[in-house]
Amino acid sequence: MKFLLVEQLSEIKRKLAEDGVVVIPGFFKPELIEKIHQQAKAIFQIQFDKHNIKGDYLSQMVELFENHLDTFINCGKLIQTGLIELYQLAVNPSLIQLTKDLGLEFPNMCTRPMLFFNHPKLAKQEHFYKTPIHQDWVSMLASDDSIVVWLPIIDLTLEHGPVIFYPGSHKLGPLTGQIENGFAEVDFDRNAWPKLQVPVNQGDIVVFSTLLVHESGQITNNQIRWSCHFRYTNMKDPSFIDNGFPHPYIHKPSQEIIDKYLKKS
Repeated sequence: MKFLLVEQLSEIKRKLAEDGVVVIPGFFKPELIEKIHQQAKAIFQIQFDKHNIKGDYLSQMVELFENHLDTFINCGKLIQTGLIELYQLAVNPSLIQLTKDLGLEFPNMCTRPMLFFNHPKLAKQEHFYKTPIHQDWVSMLASDDSIVVWLPIIDLTLEHGPVIFYPGSHKLGPLTGQIENGFAEVDFDRNAWPKLQVPVNQGDIVVFSTLLVHESGQITNNQIRWSCHFRYTNMKDPSFIDNGFPHPYIHKPSQEIIDKYLKKS
């Protein structure tokens, strides 16, 4: 992991406070991130083999999506809920120490780790591969100083459509109280704010305030955009304590899916 000097950490904290977002190159070793990439792909590969799906990886993914949608979705769910390497990264000691160094006295994950494999051909609607302009905080109701750590699972060029951030927008506070399609979309004038969208490589991380306005970029290279993010709240934040630790996410089994698969037997 990258060792941050006191001067570097001070500058990271300053940028996070001022801009609401900071890029930290080379925080992790690339091979650690590549292992997550390969393990996620391996889950899909099991189903490619079962259905005798051949070709390059994108064409295999598209065929599974188009012809075996339930299986495709299940692969994604299993990655999100149980990819061991993904969870290990989310609680990596160096990353947790960074959250503390950035001011989260008692950091705690407030949502599950999320891994994304985005492409227009792997989505029924645009928001499944290109997130609208939004803030994360509203969907979390986390501490005022809560943060997101976003990182590429592969080297991402601008053609992959990495996240577009709007520095300074976190100072506006919550801009909506509504959730649509899982996102707290906001009415926001892009032209009135600076924009940050940069190429990022395996091992780089981007830390940003959950109040920062951001959105996905446009995929223009016909490649899958692999990325992930982790969300951390501060259990010692006074307002979070006063609010009683709200947690708006609901995780429960689907009776519809249970009925569907039990009827097969």
